[in-house]
Amino acid sequence: MDQLVNIVGTNIKELRKHKKMTQEDLAEKCGLQTSYLAGVERGDRNITLQTLEKITNGLEVTAKELFELKTPIKALSLETEQLIYLFTEQLREKPEVEIRLIIELANKIFETYSK
Repeated sequence: MDQLVNIVGTNIKELRKHKKMTQEDLAEKCGLQTSYLAGVERGDRNITLQTLEKITNGLEVTAKELFELKTPIKALSLETEQLIYLFTEQLREKPEVEIRLIIELANKIFETYSK
């Protein structure tokens, strides 16, 4: 289930960016909170069918487009896998509030460098 939530979230984000929309633009168009939409895009939030319909209407796409796995899962080098493992282990020691903050900061960094 988590993988599906991540696929849908990633596809929403990619489609939104392709349409040159900000999270704020799409959230407003769908009648959602921006923070909620950000959580959906990160795969942190499960969405209802009603919300899925709002998002498909807002992006002007079909639900099928949100569920398609567009890129194969990328194989990572052993060194990269080790770095991810070490980072994950550090996160396990943190309270949920700090983990959410770290994820939020990381997403801001990713957004900055992906422009």
